[in-house]
Amino acid sequence: MGVEAKALDLPPEAAISFLRQKINVPTTHWRQVYAAAHAHSFMVAGAASDAIVADFRKEIEKALEQGTTLEEFRKGFDAIVEKHGWEYKGGRNWRTRIIFETNLRSAHAAGRYYELTKPETLQAFPFWQYNHSGSNHPRKQHLAWDGDTYRYNDPFWSTNYPPNGWHCGCFVTPVSDADLKRQGKNGPDKAPNFDQSGSDIPRGVDPGFEWNPGQRWLSGGRPEQKIATINQVEAFAIRALAGELPVNTTVPIASVPDDIIAELGLEKKSVVRLSVQTILDHSHRKNLTAVEYAAAAQTTIADLIRDDRGRLSTLYLVDGKWHIAGFKVTRFNELLMTTLHIGRPSKIKKMRRLKKVVE
Repeated sequence: MGVEAKALDLPPEAAISFLRQKINVPTTHWRQVYAAAHAHSFMVAGAASDAIVADFRKEIEKALEQGTTLEEFRKGFDAIVEKHGWEYKGGRNWRTRIIFETNLRSAHAAGRYYELTKPETLQAFPFWQYNHSGSNHPRKQHLAWDGDTYRYNDPFWSTNYPPNGWHCGCFVTPVSDADLKRQGKNGPDKAPNFDQSGSDIPRGVDPGFEWNPGQRWLSGGRPEQKIATINQVEAFAIRALAGELPVNTTVPIASVPDDIIAELGLEKKSVVRLSVQTILDHSHRKNLTAVEYAAAAQTTIADLIRDDRGRLSTLYLVDGKWHIAGFKVTRFNELLMTTLHIGRPSKIKKMRRLKKVVE
């Protein structure tokens, strides 16, 4: 399957945004930017200067925005190599195809995910089907997944949302309840249990591809992103409630003290984030707006406590009543605020006896 937008039946705006929001990262080896780090970093393995990375990025952006072909990209590649005197590993045709296809496929995958996870889309199509590309030389595992249908939030999609390897052209299509019945299924298929594989890389996935470009892009973790203002949080919530944002999209609402970052094993300069999903799930609590969530996080995060089950929370006073603010560390090592609700007196009393994450 090709990587053109038409082949994916997808407007390119989200894919373009995915690419444009990246920062340029010079490297000497492909593992210096590995797996999910590609969601916010643009690199070409071995391109070790800002200037050469910027030139390659212009060519990829042109290919994505204007639909230029691989052969046209190769002309730009040759010009960049000559301009910078760059010495690269591997043959020209192989190297250009890797750079071209990998960047475009991941951008289109992120854009596709953006469209599929819009609230109104998920309401109509709560399941996704894995589709093999039809390659003449298929990977056996990718072919085995062909036609499998899982719920959109199944853990399978966090590590196996295609592309799942070099030159992988597999793709995802949305499936409704009616579609599932037409397939003769009473429910979604049972996803593979990768926890039993003994490896962080699922079977059938090439190293470096064990991540979901769109999920990682939308979930947060953007480098050096500033904490949202009150107006920005309000605008984010309005768009979330209007169904204009994918459910995994997040907004940064509070800074996290360095000692808590270290204790929880978070990345440097991590922040507390609030997701569209949480806003939608708790929209019935009219007095607890997204701005109140942000205020609670900013006011109490330094007093974060952890119970005997590992759950993270704080106490926050709203209109003279104690509320419980809940948090969790995601699989992407991000700190999400998950709830803010009135606490029972017995629960409040118990929480007061718990130790802070950092004393």
